[in-house]
Order: sequence, then C-alpha cells, then structure tokens
Amino acid sequence: MTLEALHTEWAKDQDLPLDRPDKAIRDVPLLHAKWWRYYTDERQRYLLLKQEHDGLRHAKFEWYVGRLDETEREKYGWPHQHLRIVRQEVETYLNSDADLRPLAGKLEIQETKLKFIEDAIKHINARGYLIHSYIDFLKFSQGA
Repeated sequence: MTLEALHTEWAKDQDLPLDRPDKAIRDVPLLHAKWWRYYTDERQRYLLLKQEHDGLRHAKFEWYVGRLDETEREKYGWPHQHLRIVRQEVETYLNSDADLRPLAGKLEIQETKLKFIEDAIKHINARGYLIHSYIDFLKFSQGA
C-alpha cells in the first residue's frame, strides 16, 4: 500500500462521530484490527527490503575492499574491482552507491509508512478516552 493510499484511508477513519458515541466505541476494535493488519503487512515488506538491502550492502562492501569472489561478482554483473578502497572510506562509497541508493530510499519510505500507521493506531487507542471525556463534558454542560 502506498503512503498516499494510507493517507486517504486515514482521512476516512480519523473522523470521530461524537454525535453517536455508541457507534464510535463499537468502531474502535474494528479500526484497531484494520490498522494493525496494515502495520503487519507493511512491517513484513520492510523486513524483506531490509534483508535485500543488507545482503546487497554486504556484497558491495566485500567488492569495494576486494574480497568478493569471482562467482559472486559475476552473479551481480559488477566489473572486476582494480582499486581497493581502505576501510575508512568504504562507508562513503556505500552511501553513494547507485545499486544501494534505490533500496535505501524504499526502506525510508517503508519506515515512514510504519511510523504513520503506528501513530494512527495510537490515535485509535486513545479514542476511548476522548469519547469518555466528551460524554463527561455533555453531562457537565447539561447540569447532570
């Protein structure tokens, strides 16, 4: 699911129908389950991307320091590394590597989606308190 799709979905779900507090209370577990499912799906995607990124990053590290064996190098289609980079400089090369940057960007997007979903779940969990406060306010304003 894209971040934009999550935003659109949250725009529908964030509304708290205070004119019908009974419905709002009944909706809490349904919304919680829905957004928890989104979280687990996106977390799974994140973990798969992380594994792919970490594996490629390790192979690139080995390639940059000149320790990647020929079969692995050929598998990735990388040229023979004539220049061996000192360990202190490898991080700079890895951070700017054309093969790693797209995966790093995808990981950033996944992390943003996970944070967004976590915040949505926190808001859903807080609805019970909001509804309770609203009912208390209604009682107070009506002199009860």
